[in-house]
Amino acid sequence: MKKSLVAVGIFCTAVIFTGCAGKKQEEVKKSAEEYSVDQMKEDLLAAADQLEKSQELYFDDGIEITGLGVTYDGRPTEFDGCYYWKAMEKMTNAHVAIDWHEADGYASSVATTLLMDISELPDIVNPFSFGIMDLADDGMIVPLDDYLELMPDIVAAVGEERMDAWRQADGHIYFIPSVSSVQGSQSMMVRKDWLDALQMDMPETWEDWLALWKGIRDNDLNGNGDPDDEIPLALSYGSDGEKCMTMLMNAFGIRASSDCQFCVLEDGTYTMVYEHPNFDEFLEAAAELYREGIIQEDFDTCDYNKIEELMKGNLLGTTMTWAVSASTAEELRENGAEDALWTACAPIQGPHGDQMIQERELVGSSWCITAGAEKAGKVEDIVRFFNWCFTQEGAYLYNYGIEGVSYQITDDQPVLRPELVANSFDDYRAVGCNFEPFGGLWLEDAFMQCLFSGRTADELDEITSESYKGLFEVNDGFFYTQPVTRETDAYVKYRANLITAGVCPLRNQAIRGEITVDEFREKYEALKERGLDKVIEAE
Repeated sequence: MKKSLVAVGIFCTAVIFTGCAGKKQEEVKKSAEEYSVDQMKEDLLAAADQLEKSQELYFDDGIEITGLGVTYDGRPTEFDGCYYWKAMEKMTNAHVAIDWHEADGYASSVATTLLMDISELPDIVNPFSFGIMDLADDGMIVPLDDYLELMPDIVAAVGEERMDAWRQADGHIYFIPSVSSVQGSQSMMVRKDWLDALQMDMPETWEDWLALWKGIRDNDLNGNGDPDDEIPLALSYGSDGEKCMTMLMNAFGIRASSDCQFCVLEDGTYTMVYEHPNFDEFLEAAAELYREGIIQEDFDTCDYNKIEELMKGNLLGTTMTWAVSASTAEELRENGAEDALWTACAPIQGPHGDQMIQERELVGSSWCITAGAEKAGKVEDIVRFFNWCFTQEGAYLYNYGIEGVSYQITDDQPVLRPELVANSFDDYRAVGCNFEPFGGLWLEDAFMQCLFSGRTADELDEITSESYKGLFEVNDGFFYTQPVTRETDAYVKYRANLITAGVCPLRNQAIRGEITVDEFREKYEALKERGLDKVIEAE
């Protein structure tokens, strides 16, 4: 599908549900207030009772699938409180009964469950923070490699290029995935009004970026009288400091994993990013940018919340962050920066022409099938059930709800009820659509309808259009599939001391100029002698 609001665009010409799709946004929101979430839940539950059985999968004798799962955002989990569970049972005759737990303490809940006799285990378990390989090593879950022919729709959703993200360090597949079709999530962003003030074009080459960053550094572009408070470039350090300088690493041809610790070399070798032939050059460049006052001083503690504060505070010139953060320009304008605009742009092009960006992690773990289900002879049926969830029938139920209640088919496209998406994802998820704790196949079209509250691309205002560009336009052709971080025994054993508290701080010291790149390399080699070599060799 072309990166556009195909289905959402139908609102321009069709009369859907309670009114014309060309309503102004405030009118739709008013309608949403009149048609409450609770009423939508009741209507969906009533409609679920009237559904016909599926022609693709129906268990004549019925099947019950028990599970242990984690819910983390207040989603409706009760069987009789969400259309999704009732609809699945009505259509497939499969009753799903999950024992839901909060995220805090979930690993302990899993550990306690594993003490049960195999015959007493639930059929499926969400590994969450417990660890898939820990479950596998204990013999509590079964590999699914031999069942792939029973899940063709899941295999197709994962895609050949992302099969590595589905496999564990031992090469086996142990989980039913949750898959997103939305490739983009983050983007490089530039203050367009500052770019214009410098009379510069959007940067393309490495030299262009250097010129822009120095221009931001050397001019009082926010006009507050302080020539030294503008920050040319801010990048997030991630949740634990491992994911640092991603965009700059990409500009030097390093296709890094999500945590920026692993990569695949040109010859196909899977290794740590520090083994990449361009890493030392990247490190030298990052250190130079830090010395020149380009990179923010607290780069090694700066998270996405801090980046948003800098964006809203009229202090930041360029950044790599969530595409939706372009909306921070609204607050800037409200606070007096009348022409403020965060514009999404293509990734930084490095000195050798490298230009790339990580795609969203499209394949995530969802459910592992237990040895208890295998003992009961239920594995094949459970796999077939989950595959049904990835068919068009199952995916529409997950993404759009029930036809005639929460969506309508118009010109062969599913169109969500305007009131359901008037508050973006809030009401949509509150009624049970896209139930992430259970997982499934999240379609790009449903994501777009929710994100932009039913507006077409042409209807988006100047600021919101930049979020659209960052998600679906400027990065097209530059995405790469992230190498996985394989949780081998060596990785689990040495990560905390030799990666998080080892090589990552050394990298930061080199960038801050506290040690030279040669000294970094010397200390890195010493970490190998303490066990880091085992992490590398295990890959």
